[in-house]
Amino acid sequence: MRALLDLACRDPRLNLALDEVILCEVARGAVPPTLRVWRNGRCVVVGRGQRVEDEVDLEACCRLEIPALQRRSGGGAVYHHPGNLNFSLFLPLVGPWTSVRQSLDRITGLLAQALGGRWGLPAEAWEGAVFVRGLKVSGSAQLRRRALLHHGTLLLSPDGIAMEEVLLALRPGYSPRGVPSRSAPVGDLSSLTGRHVTVDDGIRTVLDAFRPLGRLAPEELSPREWALAYSSSASEGRP
Repeated sequence: MRALLDLACRDPRLNLALDEVILCEVARGAVPPTLRVWRNGRCVVVGRGQRVEDEVDLEACCRLEIPALQRRSGGGAVYHHPGNLNFSLFLPLVGPWTSVRQSLDRITGLLAQALGGRWGLPAEAWEGAVFVRGLKVSGSAQLRRRALLHHGTLLLSPDGIAMEEVLLALRPGYSPRGVPSRSAPVGDLSSLTGRHVTVDDGIRTVLDAFRPLGRLAPEELSPREWALAYSSSASEGRP
């Protein structure tokens, strides 16, 4: 399995385009199954079936200079920030990866096991998320286009801006017209372990989690993938 450590906090719109491009490249067999570990600066990303205005306090985002974007995978709204690590798995649609439930359970279960093994945390996988002592430390979403994209978050440390400032699902009276976000109490590994969990710590945890899926071979994004992502994001007015 190709392992991409792509950690520059670049424009989040380009990062979303890269996920879509890699998915297409895996689907056509141009690149092998891939694990991408990446980061975003502050932004809000809502799911395909959601309305941005129902999920995001756009006035607060404008004041705080936080972009609000929409991805092509399902799921709910999420707040990305430098204390959060993202991971994306790109897998062929065979075996357990053809089933939404089986794939969610398998992938989140592997992450929960890694959190227990590396940090001694009582992590549990449930409905596409990972919880520690009732606090959500990882959420995920999926997209299928002749291959599977499963992308998720791993909260390493808190941010200076509370999620409640930008996510409407965490406020009273939340009533979206599209797919609702599942609000849950959120935790981060630094607070749960009582020590500062670094980005490098998070990377090791993610690599530990997904080694059972195949031998990880460090590689770089190809020039073709970069070119396609820039072209896609430019054509849609992303960056």
